[in-house]
Amino acid sequence: MKLRSTFSLPVLVSIVSLALIGLGGCQVSTAPVQSQAGTTTTIIIVRHAERDPEEFDPPLTEEGEARAEALADALDENGVTAIFTSAFIRNRQTCDVLADRLGIVVEEYSQAEVAITKTWADGFVNNVLQNHAGGTVLWVGNTGPIIEGVQSGNLQELYMRLGGTGRAPTRYQDIYTATIPEEGPVRFVKAEYGGESSLDAN
Repeated sequence: MKLRSTFSLPVLVSIVSLALIGLGGCQVSTAPVQSQAGTTTTIIIVRHAERDPEEFDPPLTEEGEARAEALADALDENGVTAIFTSAFIRNRQTCDVLADRLGIVVEEYSQAEVAITKTWADGFVNNVLQNHAGGTVLWVGNTGPIIEGVQSGNLQELYMRLGGTGRAPTRYQDIYTATIPEEGPVRFVKAEYGGESSLDAN
């Protein structure tokens, strides 16, 4: 499990900018995503719950806390075996309720690790398929703008790496379930939970 790291916005932007310099030489897999023989692996993808959009790394608002409870209600009987998130306060608080109910230790990716989202998404999928084959994994992620045409938020990149098309799960109420078989394409179930958000545009 990664220790939580904190970066100010200027520092995080610098990390992204420096990493993008060398991104052209980075090999990112385009191979089909397949679970290990004899297994079917599931990845559930959600955005963090509501927070103050004017702050860099704020805690959840009251609305966000209610959504975190709704997420736990939606998933606490769905066989979740592992929970991953980026190391932002809002992300961790989104999944803490579910983790506490299930007795699961949340595994964090540092802000620096998820900053280069194409490389991160490839590594995350490989990690899940190698170490959690046959399980049901939750990812609580973040949206993001396209930076120099190279990358976008980790939610968008993970969705695309799994073969998703159309809109990624970028709304607060979105909950996408990707079922990864040992053969054939990844199948998605696109649903909603917790009701509409007051921050739909954020």
